[in-house]
Amino acid sequence: MKLALIFVFLLPWISFGRDTAYQALRTIGSERSQGLLQNVIEVKGRNGTPQPLVWTILINDPLARGGVREIEVSNGHVTSERTPIKTYSGQGDGIALNFQKLNLDSQGAFAVAETEARNAKIGFFSVDFDLRCQEAGAAPIWIVQLLDDQQHSVGNVHVAADTGAVVSTTFTKVVETKSEWAKGGGLNGRVKRFGSAVGQSMKQAAGATEEFFTGERTIDRPKP
Repeated sequence: MKLALIFVFLLPWISFGRDTAYQALRTIGSERSQGLLQNVIEVKGRNGTPQPLVWTILINDPLARGGVREIEVSNGHVTSERTPIKTYSGQGDGIALNFQKLNLDSQGAFAVAETEARNAKIGFFSVDFDLRCQEAGAAPIWIVQLLDDQQHSVGNVHVAADTGAVVSTTFTKVVETKSEWAKGGGLNGRVKRFGSAVGQSMKQAAGATEEFFTGERTIDRPKP
């Protein structure tokens, strides 16, 4: 699918009050330390409708028992922090995310996945998010798992976090579920479609990233 044909469906309010992944990372930077963000290896969110209630951020920490620190963020605050004994064993184990290549927030990743599901006539009820790198130096990949109302997977969409391009799609069901997402109304008809194309959304995300790390915002600053 060509990038120009993929539209971001911005929500009229931020995911019904829930944090996006970028907001969760910003919370860690402000409530803990911005230095921790240099060692983030994975960002996870479960049962998103479309955004999850809780984001789990895994951070490399050689002083932790299992080598990883796990921080949970919900509603703009760190709600828990622990050091699991079991060593992290995700794909791209231990590779820190390059935030300079993170131009697509979880809202945009959801919108791309929703478009792919709609085109394939696949309904879904909620989504699981995973953001991670598969190899050092590579751009992060959004893995958006689509779930039906019984929490069974109906497919997944892999989206490049730097360009918004669809890397791969896998759908395990060809029959529409009870989901409202693929019927155009959104969850209980509350999601309205408005806004701009993926390119503009990514430009805004890149500007926000620049501002967060440098204190300045030049990428998407309006022309005088």
